[in-house]
Amino acid sequence: MPVSMLLAAAAAAGFLYALGQGVLRLFGKAPAREPAARGKAPARRLVFGVALLWCAVMLTALCMAAWLQQPELSPLEAVRSALCGGLDARHYLDLAQWGYGAAEEGFAEQYLMIVFFPLWGWLLRPFALLGADLWLVGTVLAMLLTAAGTVLLYRCAFRLTGNRRTAGFACAVQLAMPGSFFFVLPQTEALFYFLNFAFLDAMQRRRLGLAGVFGLLAALCRANGILLAGYAVAWAVLALRRKEKLRPAWLLPVIGPAVGILVYLLLNWKVYGNAFQFTIYQQEHWHHSFCLFPQAIVNMCRYADFESSLGIYIGLWTVAVILLEILVYVLAAKKLRPDWLLLGLAGVLMMNGQTWLISAQRYALGMPALPCAVAALSEKRWVRIVLLAALAVFWAIYFAAFIGHAPIY
Repeated sequence: MPVSMLLAAAAAAGFLYALGQGVLRLFGKAPAREPAARGKAPARRLVFGVALLWCAVMLTALCMAAWLQQPELSPLEAVRSALCGGLDARHYLDLAQWGYGAAEEGFAEQYLMIVFFPLWGWLLRPFALLGADLWLVGTVLAMLLTAAGTVLLYRCAFRLTGNRRTAGFACAVQLAMPGSFFFVLPQTEALFYFLNFAFLDAMQRRRLGLAGVFGLLAALCRANGILLAGYAVAWAVLALRRKEKLRPAWLLPVIGPAVGILVYLLLNWKVYGNAFQFTIYQQEHWHHSFCLFPQAIVNMCRYADFESSLGIYIGLWTVAVILLEILVYVLAAKKLRPDWLLLGLAGVLMMNGQTWLISAQRYALGMPALPCAVAALSEKRWVRIVLLAALAVFWAIYFAAFIGHAPIY
């Protein structure tokens, strides 16, 4: 049997094991209770400041690398021209400038904009009308949203684990993931990161109406925002197991993400006459069609080799990312709360289910359960040190490949 088939089978088996554990724990006899927090959480300003500082470091590194490649440009303009011309940022900024369905004759790739969700473009639209530099505005907003999202991640992880060091480690894992420099670029990652944890934080605080609003916005930001509705269902199951009375407000965080996806489908229908037109353009331009992640592993193994950057970063790296994500959830299957575990597994299923998976590492940045699962496995200090050291090495490798124009998108 080919190695690709063995890897796909192992990944499927691990996924099914973790899924089984999640379902058993969700519906099992003993209700899951959140632990009491131990120790005083650090001030929000500290977490925000550290995250913002890390964003500034990443942006500075990008600017320096780009400026060295095009010294005749300003550093930020060099980033835009030398490093990021082929990234999603270009489409999002054009969307903010032009909107959907405008200038079809004079803009060759206008039709591709429907593939991109509207919220980030809508957020930048007022600045476009004012004539602002959208790249600069988007970069500043992305950094602020990343810092704010890290505060919310800290709060969520602190409530999950009851330990401030574990919560801080979860934040460090998120920001040290390879590809986290996408958080400081003017595209959707930072906004989706913020909205994911804004939703989860609101759920933990039982602000269900607010969670519904954040869920709606998340679904207008990225397709996997709809997964938050599934999380809300699992959360409700746990609440019922704790003998809580079913309330109509529990529907709000389920309805919110569903409405967000519906709005996006209606946009497709209004602009192009087909609610699922985005899938057609994805297939035609990027060869994206939906599949199960074991099939994605087999497909991407076809490109795996050590002779080219394509073979490494589209083939080997992509397969490794999927396998490592599943391994984390397998190891955390009995430690992470079942609603968070199932959210994480749903992310693996949805975001890695593409026949031509070129952005698995970037998609991992938008899986909110992943840093909490890693933190749940890292109770000992030496384990945290080793994991952060490994992440730092892989971050540096991935960053070096990106600024060297490897196929990283």
